[in-house]
Amino acid sequence: MNLFIEKLQTGRQVGIRGLALIACLISINLKAADLNTEIQGREPDAKLKIKKSLVPQYDLAKKKSKDIPKLDIGQEKQLRAGAIEAANLSSGTEKTFKEPAVVRKTSPSAIANLKTIGKALPPVSAAKKLVTIGGQAPALPKVAEVSNPSFKEANPQLVKIEEMTPSQMKLLQALIFSDIKKDYPMALALFAELLEDPVMKSEATYQVAITSRNLGLYSEYKFRMLQLLNDKKTDWQKQAAVDLAAHAGEGDVELVGVLDPKLEALKVELEKADTYQINRAKYYLEKGNLTKAFAAVDEIVMDSPVYTDGLFLKSLILYRGGNLKEAISLQQTVLKDVMDKRPDSEFKSIVAITLARLFFQAGQYKEAYEHYLKVEKNHPEWLQSMIEQAWAQVLSSDYEGATGNMFSLHTDFFKKAFAPESYVVRTVGYLNLCQYGDGAKVVYDFKRKYTPVLAQLKDYQSKQKENISYYDTIKSWARNSDLKTFDGLPREFIFALTRHPSFILQQKMINSIEDQGTKLNKMSIDLIKSERIALAAQSDAKQKITELSKKKRDPASKELEQEAMNFQEKRLMAFKIQHYVAQKARNSLKDLRNVATIRLDKEKAHFRDLAGKALKTRFSQMYTKLNATLDQGDVLKYELYSGAGEHLRYQLAGGDVKDKEHAELKAEAGKDLNWDFRGEIWEDEIGHYRSSLKNVCAPEDRVSSNSSPAGR
Repeated sequence: MNLFIEKLQTGRQVGIRGLALIACLISINLKAADLNTEIQGREPDAKLKIKKSLVPQYDLAKKKSKDIPKLDIGQEKQLRAGAIEAANLSSGTEKTFKEPAVVRKTSPSAIANLKTIGKALPPVSAAKKLVTIGGQAPALPKVAEVSNPSFKEANPQLVKIEEMTPSQMKLLQALIFSDIKKDYPMALALFAELLEDPVMKSEATYQVAITSRNLGLYSEYKFRMLQLLNDKKTDWQKQAAVDLAAHAGEGDVELVGVLDPKLEALKVELEKADTYQINRAKYYLEKGNLTKAFAAVDEIVMDSPVYTDGLFLKSLILYRGGNLKEAISLQQTVLKDVMDKRPDSEFKSIVAITLARLFFQAGQYKEAYEHYLKVEKNHPEWLQSMIEQAWAQVLSSDYEGATGNMFSLHTDFFKKAFAPESYVVRTVGYLNLCQYGDGAKVVYDFKRKYTPVLAQLKDYQSKQKENISYYDTIKSWARNSDLKTFDGLPREFIFALTRHPSFILQQKMINSIEDQGTKLNKMSIDLIKSERIALAAQSDAKQKITELSKKKRDPASKELEQEAMNFQEKRLMAFKIQHYVAQKARNSLKDLRNVATIRLDKEKAHFRDLAGKALKTRFSQMYTKLNATLDQGDVLKYELYSGAGEHLRYQLAGGDVKDKEHAELKAEAGKDLNWDFRGEIWEDEIGHYRSSLKNVCAPEDRVSSNSSPAGR
């Protein structure tokens, strides 16, 4: 302590810990001084040792427990009862509380009149008005008096309850399978059993139609609903007509001719029949009735899934009506909607090529060119759109672009394509560039390639007179599509023939009928499988019953064994019923399937004839166009020779010929390429190639009046 104080006095730094230690020592010193003072007031204890620091200490290391001194803490203060004074709760003012005197009085035996007791009661004043109501309160109607009820004696009688007939029970069973179990094959078979019942026939026909629709059997559904259209009861006719319109198949245009007159006769207003309205528009557009076609698409609301398809048809109707400007505007809306919602759909290409053709009709060739480029390369009309795109370039004086794109169609990349018109477009481009030598070469290649094809088409057409013959040729070729020629027709021509939409639509209907026949067969196979599963389950239940019967009975588990036996017996009965129902359903479905198969074959033959008719019509169009195109080749050859002669005379006369620039139609920057063919064509660049040949025609003001149009 003194050392630290000494250091502190000498000015040496002790630190925070040193200061804390100093404070601790000072505190100990003070306590020791107090203890010394207390010890001095007492008698000294021999056992107590006082250290130099004045801290008392007992030697406890080797002492026994009895020698440990007791701790003297003094006596506890005590309180006696006499020492407690009474609490003074007075507030300074003394009050005396007196107990009230209780007087016992006798109770009156009865109170006859209040006035006889004591004073008379004061009169009651009139009630005060708290709220003033303006006007007079309405009068309440008088409540009618209720007469006392009269009770009659109960006279219970027996009433005969009509039990369900077997046909009604079967109908109920079929409805359970259809509506609750969703087992449509089983339900269809049970409904089919009621078709011959005269009472349940209409109901059964309707239910067979609905169940067939749920199974995807559109032909059966349509056939049964058309039967109900001729039912004796008007209610069934209306129900069938509304349901047919609501669930009409996509592209089923033939239904319109049958259903529309019936809807008009029954005065039925259609709701939620948008697909049928699309079919109606197509039907009346084909018939040339633009008024009804427009009215049909006008019924389709904006939130309908086929609203865009309706706008597309409305645009075509406007075009057929001569309103080209509105048709273009509406078709642009359709394309924007399709690009936003269905950019990868086939419908986008259809809309793009339609809009391009409308722009072409309006003379807006640049817009037409841009929309032709939006047609996808996998679409059937892509090759035709490329040729039409080149015509748009020719009419815009972009001859280099037209010849470049048509050149790409004449490479090995498209050697299997049927595109005779592309040679004409390319020749016209060379003709307007005054590149007569290249033009003559193209005409030569064109005549050499397609003159034999024309002879083949002529020979085939002379032999095939029936529609089905054309379809059989296509069907047989599909099994041998690698052959270069089939039935005397070149492969590229057959392929182009099958890509036309008129044939594709009918082929889709044929494919749908084929699928329905497959579904009917699969239903029969599934029912056979159900029978086998039920039989296997019966065998399993019988085996377990036998095992339980042979098993030694244990009195402790007798109740459990009996429950197991009861369960297996119930299981056996359930599978017996299931096998019976499946077997009966298979037999019933067999008759329905046989009748449906005969009808499907007739429908298939009908659509095959329509497909053959479409092929025959398309064949005739392609043959006529090829014949006319070859004739144009002869005319172009004359123009080329005539133009070449005029061009040579102009040059020999000293005329100056320089390359001239023409307008270019470009879709995107950097996409127009000058082709320098090295035996390879890039698919993503098709439609953007440009010829490196330049226009070397003489100025128009220097060409003589007898010059060929090729120089213009």
